[in-house]
This record gives sequence, structure tokens and C-alpha cells, in this order.
Amino acid sequence: MYEIKNGFLHRNGKRIFALGESYYPSFHPSKFPVPPEGDRMGEMKKDLRMMAEAGFNHVRFAALGDAELGEDGKVNVKAPFIDEMIKEAEKNGLSVSVREQGFSVNLRGFENVDMIDENGNHPDYAWHDFVRSTLFHDGILEDNFAHASALSKHFSSFPAVVAFQIYNEPKYPNVGRRVFDYHPLTIKAYRRWLVEHNVLSESEAESYEPPHSRTEQSNRMWALWRIFSRDAMSAFLANAATGSRDGSSIPLFTCLTATAISTLNAYATVDVFAAAEHMDICGYTVYVHAWGSNYPVFCLQADLEQCAAELHGKQSWCIELDSRTFIPPSVYNRGTLGTLGSGCKGIVFYQWRGDCPVPGVPFANSCGILNYDGTKTANFDNAVRVNAYIESMSELLLGAERLHEGIGLLHSDYAAFMSDAENNVKAGVDNPYPGNPYVSQYTEIHKRLREMGYNVSLTDAEHLKKNPLGLKLLLMPAREMLSPEELSEIRALRDTGVRIFEWGYSEGYTAALGFKEFRDERLVYPEVVFDPHLTLFDIADLTEIFPAVSSMDPRIGVQTLTGDGYHLIVVTSISAVLDNLSASLRVLLPYSSAEFYPIDGKGTLKATGEILTLSGIGDGGIVVLR
Repeated sequence: MYEIKNGFLHRNGKRIFALGESYYPSFHPSKFPVPPEGDRMGEMKKDLRMMAEAGFNHVRFAALGDAELGEDGKVNVKAPFIDEMIKEAEKNGLSVSVREQGFSVNLRGFENVDMIDENGNHPDYAWHDFVRSTLFHDGILEDNFAHASALSKHFSSFPAVVAFQIYNEPKYPNVGRRVFDYHPLTIKAYRRWLVEHNVLSESEAESYEPPHSRTEQSNRMWALWRIFSRDAMSAFLANAATGSRDGSSIPLFTCLTATAISTLNAYATVDVFAAAEHMDICGYTVYVHAWGSNYPVFCLQADLEQCAAELHGKQSWCIELDSRTFIPPSVYNRGTLGTLGSGCKGIVFYQWRGDCPVPGVPFANSCGILNYDGTKTANFDNAVRVNAYIESMSELLLGAERLHEGIGLLHSDYAAFMSDAENNVKAGVDNPYPGNPYVSQYTEIHKRLREMGYNVSLTDAEHLKKNPLGLKLLLMPAREMLSPEELSEIRALRDTGVRIFEWGYSEGYTAALGFKEFRDERLVYPEVVFDPHLTLFDIADLTEIFPAVSSMDPRIGVQTLTGDGYHLIVVTSISAVLDNLSASLRVLLPYSSAEFYPIDGKGTLKATGEILTLSGIGDGGIVVLR
């Protein structure tokens, strides 16, 4: 009945937009809507029936149960409650994804495998620290592989199961408080890595110790240590994904946090591009909201995930979109629109029903469109309307991809780690929320481009050679923080005719940030005196790359998708103060008809050449140009 092909959910051979809910998605022992002594089976049957009636077509479970190593060396899976839920989901016409791992898998009970922080201590894990073991213990890697394989084989026998999740929000623990991992096996692997990358000779690496703080060694050595840690996490996830594929061919995703666009990524070391490469769907979680000053940040994460997916010929899904029991319907609507505007092909809200208020639960009755007792929240009826709205627009949404206008922004973890080393001399608890000029410049450029209406194409340097996103112009912050390898790729891109502009400070004025065209050699006095720092408007005039759609009111955000013979403009009201705004959009796309479909069923559109005037926008909606 259901399957996923090329990142699209299909029902009876026809692709549909994936609209999902999370239900019993956590391995935390105290996170559940119905306690063990309650009528879990009866409530579950009622919930799944109600979920389908509300217009959802997908549900995400966790593989709750037992997966133990038998005497024959095989992993035995026993998950009777989840088995029954999957059967019930199928009866109600729901597709299913299953989260395979909870916390680090250690089937054989290996000792001394926990990560070690910069002070030589094992961490006191938080409930959301899901990856806890060193990433280089052969036995742990074998257990992860075998565990994923067994779960994949077991759950793939159910026709409703269409995807598996590899870990949840995978990152290093205690983000912002400690640096990991200094386990002897990790350090041994790092020494090999340094030799393989021609950083140190074998004799130099033999006794080398990675930096325990940003001040011990050069900025480059700190950045390399964090790059290695990032790649180690990606390889660990890829190993589990390979195990899952050993059990079945069902598509995979993981659920990344927003740390890739945060100053905290020097601790967490999340790699969006590697996840997109190793998984079948680029999955992410977002709990920032698409209004007020958070709207550009919301868009940046969704943009980054979708661009990373497209660089590998794949699609993105928002695996966890915030849906708290007390979320205002207007915030729910705007988050939904912002996610749709990124070009993703699936949204799974977190979650269906709030967690029961029992001792030890992190946030009782916090997330859900139902309260933990099964009563409807104030957002429930609105969520049902939103599902019907997306269903009515699904053919257009599924046939449209993100519009790439040729303007790119360089994403560099190396530069972020170099900037972290230079600007945060204290690691760990002394500086839990570090500043990072690279990340600040990166997010500010994206914000300004978004405000102008551009659909920004985000890319790492590795993918510049093939240029799959069709860049005509690349913007980059913090040139001095980039690696020699990244600069080499940038020069090669420039040689193909792509214009490169770098962002930096005007001479002597730290607040006067602007762009200059990338040159191999810096200008010197007197050449530099009248070499201007350009604004983004200057660059648009210089390159004649103008936004296809722009809002004349900064309180109205626009995202543009393109399909065969049509364009979609996703309009979101981002004012945190005013409701039901009116605004005009300037459109540089050819069209013969324009229609506005607001998410709340109200609003009008008047088209006069390049100007579209929208009235009564409400939370926002979708303009269809044909």
C-alpha cells in the first residue's frame, strides 16, 4: 500500500505529501502518553484511528521492546506493543517509520566504552544525549550493526513500514558544557587520521595528544580535532545505516538538530552534508519558530537541509516540527508554511499526544495536539484544517522544487571551528554559549538575502566542483578562516566564470561589514582606499541577479518553489505583533494567472504586472503562478 521512492511517500503507487505524527517515539523510560498500568492498547487504537481521521498519513514509532543477543550470536527482537501498533496503523491507512536506536547500543555489555571529556571524566548524560559510547570500539560498532540489521529485518515484515530512523538528534553529549571524546580508542584513531591527512608524520603522531582546550595548540589543530570528531560521528551513523540496509532495503533517515548553524557546533559537530550522503532522506528537527526574529533562523535550517539533500539528489523531510500542547495556532501555521517553503516532501509533527506527568518525565504534557489524557488542545481543530489545506495543495507541492536563483552561500565547518578557536579561549563550562564571528556572518548574510527575497543555495566547498545547484555567484564570510583545500575549490569555481564575493570588515571600522570580490592577493594602499565594500544591492546590480520574488513589507516572508509550468510563492506573516497584514510582492517570473490560497481560507490577491497585492494575509498561504 505504502512505500517511499526517491524521497516521496507513495500510496498505491501514487506519491503523496507525507503528513505525520510522532507517537511513542522516545526510548526514555518516563516519556509516554499512557502509563504501563493504563489501557495502552485501547488508547492506542483510539489514537491511531483519530490520527487518520485528522488527515495524517504517517506515524513515527520507536522500536520499544527487547533486542538481545542470543546464545547463537543472533539478535532476537521482541517488540509486541510496537508490532501491534504497526498492525493497527495499517488498518487505519497509516504508513509507519520506526526509530531503531534509543541510546548507544551495547548488546554484549562492554565496559569502559563511555566517552571521556576534556577533563578525563565520564559525562553525566542528559536525557537527550542519545549517543554515549566512544565511536571507535570495534565491539560497539559490531553491536550497532547487528542491532540495526535485526530491527530492520523484523519490522520490514510489516507492509505499513516505509522507513527507519538511525538514532535521534545524534551529536556529542553535554553540548556547550564539555568537549568530547578523549577515549584512548578515539585518540588512537585520531593519530592515524592525522598521518593519513599528512598533518603529522608517524613518529610525530605516536605520542600526540589532541588539544583539551582552545589555547593549548594552534587554531588549526583545534579545528582539525573538531573536523575529525564531526567525521567520526558521521561514520558512526553510516555504520548503523549499513546495518539497517543489511536487514532490509527500506529507506533511512536520521533526525539532525540545528547545531550545524549554531555556535555550539564546535561541541556537537553535526554534519548535514554527510547525513544527506549516507541516508536516503535528509531528516531534521526544528523547534525554533517561523515568526519574529526567529524566522530567518528557521529558514536557514530548512534551507540547509534541503540544499544538502539536493546536492546528493535526494529530498528532505522535517522529522520533528514543533507542535506543543500550548502552541498558538498561528505559530503552528507559520512553522508549517516555512517548512513547506523550503521544498521538503514530508512533515512529521512532534507529537500526537503529550507525555503523561509521571516522576522523571522531562516535560510533562508539553508536545502534542492532544493532551496526555486524550482531550483536544486548542490547536487540534486548526491542525486538522492545516492537513486538509496541505492535501488540497499536495499535487503542486510534490511537483515543485526549490527555486535556485544562482546565488550561493558557502557553509564551512572548518571555518566555524577556526573562528571558535580564535574567539573562545576557554572551553567547557566557563564559556557555555560561545561567540563565533564566522557563524554570525554566515547567518547574517543568509538573513539579509532572505529579506531581499532570494532563495539561497547553501553548499559546502566539496560540491563546488560539479556545481549541481547551478551557482552563478558565491558569497563567503571569513576567508581567512577557510582551509587551503576549500580555497582551492573556490578558485577553481571562479575559473569557471562564477563570481565570488567575500564578506569582511571595512579597513579600520569593525562595524562596517561589506563585500569585496574575491582576489588571490589583497589590495594594498593606495589601491584599497577607493575599493568599496559592497552591499548585497550593489552585488545584485553588478551581477544582474535579482530575486525572482521580493516582498515590499519586511514583515512578510517569501519562499519560492518551481514546477512544470507553474511557480509557488509561500508567503508567511512573520510579525510577532500584527495580524492579518496586507502587502505587495514584486514578481520577476513570467505568469498569465495568479491565485492566492491562504492557510486560514481568507485573503485576496490583485495582480498588476510585476506587482501582486495581497490583502488579509492572516498567517500566510501559497500564491500559485501559472
